[in-house]
Amino acid sequence: MLTVSVRKNLKDFSLDVDFHSESKITALFAPSGSGKSLTLQTIAGLMKPDGGRIEVNGEVFFDSEKGINLSPQQRKVGYLFQDYALFPHMTVIENIRYGSKDEKLIERLLRILEIDSIRNKYPSEISGGQKQRVALARALATRPKILLLDEPFSALHKSLRLSLYREIKEIQRIFEIPIVLVSHDIDEVFELADFMVVMNEGKVVQLGKPFDVFMNPRNEKIARLLGHRSFLKGRVQKLERSYVSVETEKGFVFKCKKNSDLKVGDRVIVSVLPFSLALNPAVESTRVIALVKKIISGREITKVVIDLGEEIELSIPSSLSPNFIIEEGRTATFYLCADFMPVIKEDL
Repeated sequence: MLTVSVRKNLKDFSLDVDFHSESKITALFAPSGSGKSLTLQTIAGLMKPDGGRIEVNGEVFFDSEKGINLSPQQRKVGYLFQDYALFPHMTVIENIRYGSKDEKLIERLLRILEIDSIRNKYPSEISGGQKQRVALARALATRPKILLLDEPFSALHKSLRLSLYREIKEIQRIFEIPIVLVSHDIDEVFELADFMVVMNEGKVVQLGKPFDVFMNPRNEKIARLLGHRSFLKGRVQKLERSYVSVETEKGFVFKCKKNSDLKVGDRVIVSVLPFSLALNPAVESTRVIALVKKIISGREITKVVIDLGEEIELSIPSSLSPNFIIEEGRTATFYLCADFMPVIKEDL
């Protein structure tokens, strides 16, 4: 359990964050400069907020009203930095032993993270992935009450990141401590987190389960932060129990998932997600005939850009691409799945 409600005014930036999470892994998701790392620093006790409260599993780390402000040592936080911050003059085992004398736990971490074979090497002699595992072992060797991950995977290649994601999940299962991940990679959030906090300009703008947040952005700005990139403006034409019909400015009528309090005539924005292409027209979908403007073939995904009044990018699994008879400069028929076309109220 994690409660963070803090305020901090800096020279050129104001942090005002308020969220509560009962999840195993919580992600702070935002572009650079939004206050994610500052939030971690307040949890760790490296920066004192001007006011607020921080509580981890029932223990109060900070409460400005009650005058509580535990030191970083008292908080027992495991902190994994982006650059790992290993001591270059110490071997792997010496780095892990720093701050911990629990030899049984240290040996266990060497086995779990598969770094026993490099225990006597120095940081300059090991790979980036190995450095990440060593830094993680060092953070866990102190038996922390919470583990903070400050974009530690950003410099690693995709296959290594996927391997480390599995290890982070296993670490959480074994040690049963809350983990807070800072990330600006939405795929990473989906892979790791049970709960996400979307931040922008020092404030929380939306929170919830990653899929729910992604499919229900509160406004266009948040949708763009989450990676939505194809939008059509229109008005609500018809309301059903689970779906809504939207007529766009160019006269197309789309059936979309109903996900907010809407009325007939409301001005809205439809986000056409790349994976909204329906492979089976029997599902709730909209049939459109559109001009194919561009086809970009890829190893796993073929991207198709079509004209619906605005350029819309769709993704087709490359293995299925031969089943779609499409050609640049010609019209083709597409079925767009209603469940993957979120409707967002237009800001007036």
